[in-house]
Amino acid sequence: MFFWVFLLFGAVSCSQSKRPQHGIITSPNFPKTYPNNNHSTWDIAVPEGYHVSLKFLVFDIEPSDGCNYDYVKVSADERAMGRFCGPVNSASHPGRRLFVSQGNQMKIEFHSDFSNEENGITVIYPGFQAYYQAADNDECAFQNDNSVTWTPPCQHTCHNYIGGYFCSCLPGYKLQSDQRTCKVECSNELFTEETGFISSPGYPQPYPADLNCTYRIRLEKGLLVSLNFLETFEIDDHPRALCPYDTLTIFAGGSLMKSYCGRRSPGIVRTQSNEVDIVFQTDDSGDSRGWKLHFTSEAVRCPDPVALDKFSIISPVQKEYRMQDYIVVSCHTGYKLMENGKELRSFTSLCQKDGTWHRQLPHCEIVSCKSPSTLRNGQHTFLTEPNKVTYLSSIIYSCTEPFYKTATQTGSAKFTCSEDRVWKDENGGLQIPICVPVCGKPHNPLPRRSRIINGDKAAPGNFPWQVLLNKYGRGGGVLIGERWVLTAAHVLRPQKDTRGNDDDITNLHVFIGDINVEKQIENGNLQVKGIHVHPKYTLDSHDNDIALIELKDPVVMDENVSPICLPEDSEEVLYGTGLIGYVSGFGVTEENKIANELRYVILPVVQRNKCQLQLDEKQKDLKTTDNTRLEKFTENMFCAGFPESTQLQKDSCQGDSGGPFAIPHNDKWVATGLVSWGIDCGRGYGYYTKVNNYIDWIKGYLDRQ
Repeated sequence: MFFWVFLLFGAVSCSQSKRPQHGIITSPNFPKTYPNNNHSTWDIAVPEGYHVSLKFLVFDIEPSDGCNYDYVKVSADERAMGRFCGPVNSASHPGRRLFVSQGNQMKIEFHSDFSNEENGITVIYPGFQAYYQAADNDECAFQNDNSVTWTPPCQHTCHNYIGGYFCSCLPGYKLQSDQRTCKVECSNELFTEETGFISSPGYPQPYPADLNCTYRIRLEKGLLVSLNFLETFEIDDHPRALCPYDTLTIFAGGSLMKSYCGRRSPGIVRTQSNEVDIVFQTDDSGDSRGWKLHFTSEAVRCPDPVALDKFSIISPVQKEYRMQDYIVVSCHTGYKLMENGKELRSFTSLCQKDGTWHRQLPHCEIVSCKSPSTLRNGQHTFLTEPNKVTYLSSIIYSCTEPFYKTATQTGSAKFTCSEDRVWKDENGGLQIPICVPVCGKPHNPLPRRSRIINGDKAAPGNFPWQVLLNKYGRGGGVLIGERWVLTAAHVLRPQKDTRGNDDDITNLHVFIGDINVEKQIENGNLQVKGIHVHPKYTLDSHDNDIALIELKDPVVMDENVSPICLPEDSEEVLYGTGLIGYVSGFGVTEENKIANELRYVILPVVQRNKCQLQLDEKQKDLKTTDNTRLEKFTENMFCAGFPESTQLQKDSCQGDSGGPFAIPHNDKWVATGLVSWGIDCGRGYGYYTKVNNYIDWIKGYLDRQ
């Protein structure tokens, strides 16, 4: 046995093994006077199958008309059992009344107003004390109470159970509306369950005389009743007259179906209605055993659904569909549900009581993708019907040739409109290809690679990577990507500058796209985002003389603009003695004039010992003061050109700094060096930054894009 008591400001509960079957409830401060403006609640619960029994042991509450001031309210079974107040023997006092719930819960509410006064004098009311317990009452047992005459609760049979009782009747009798008396009365039997049994009174014993029974079956519309008569069927008849004595008549939907008597069972009768009346009438004699039937029902049938198109899928697939059955319509992959011009996320239709579907079937339409994404520096071509972007339409992306190519990637250039309404490549990826510039492939390559005395003018498209720079004077650069220009560090940070203004980009001008300086300037200056000078660049010796210029916007490649390739081979291959390189720029010409047209010279790479020997000789006579800068030939440099003794006055000069030393290698042009420094233009070898030593540093910036 166990219980719970819930107080207004909390709850008290016990474990199942320690919960008592009874308890005491008292008003606040009992037995002292209870407080004003108090509202307390006790919820009592006992195990299922038991009742709550409650009696007030002490009860003294301020009296008031209708108990409107202070009161105790008892509730159970969702109804109030009383509202009480006043002293003993008052009309509103609970007295010795025993409160018993029908269910297993009871609620006690105590309420006090703002004062307890009579004629201005405070009166002390101790409140109440109540005792409760979990109990079961045997209503069927004889009650030996001399104060009243005990009446059995049931006329025929009483059945007690924990928490209540019920009555039943002997065969052939019916429990009346008072739920205790029995009578052979069958004039208004109602059955609303979908299946059940009906029999003549007393079956299989002989039925009583003078019966006028009506059994009504009333089911939900859409259910069709069938009657299955069991084997024993015996109703008085006459050999020469049709059912003159006792008759069983069946009505369906208010219409007569048929009357039966005799000893032959009707078997199964399908009424095709949800409303059936069975009328059984007998005369004043006879000893036939009667009849019994089992009635069942089945739902009305709906027509088989037929898809509106070949892309619709109807499920579940059944041999037949009846009331309350439903169907779900979906579409084949790549199609969408449409109803009245609107797309549906899902569709369900229910078979109704009248045998029709509650919604007309939708149809399926093919899905569409948005227009394909634009490929920068490229285009897409439809492989299927042009400009058709429906499911399974296909396109292929291609880059603008010969200036761009597709970047190496795991994806594919072929994209198909998927069922998700997005374009996907052959691997299911969403990322369209990236077009990267083709490096080292000039649109108009030089017609020959023989030596040219004193340089020559370049033709349009010979050196599309050539960049003209101007910050502290004219300089050169080489385009190595859409946003990147490679140049010599001293072009951006000359020795005479202070570090405070080294990386200022406001006065840096970048031009590209023509062999004529004036036309380049007319075409406009490229906006610079930032410059990156090699962190180990040495002002005194030109060691690590290399820098990157990052452009704000990508350069569009064409026949006059395209990048040169970076070295990818070994030093022996790229810097071998005698290897021919091309140096281009807008620097000082042999006439000691600033060039207005792009020029180039062809120079051979020189052995390192010869480069060092020339440098030592030229600097021998320059060591006159401490302020004279003495250059160093480091491992980050190489030299190229012709010795001073030769008649070939061929070299880079002022204004060419930062420009490329380019070589044709493996069917492409590679920037192996940058014009760095020299001693007197055209008088001996020139010294170049060895680009191959800085590939990792360069790619560290390029890979950030």
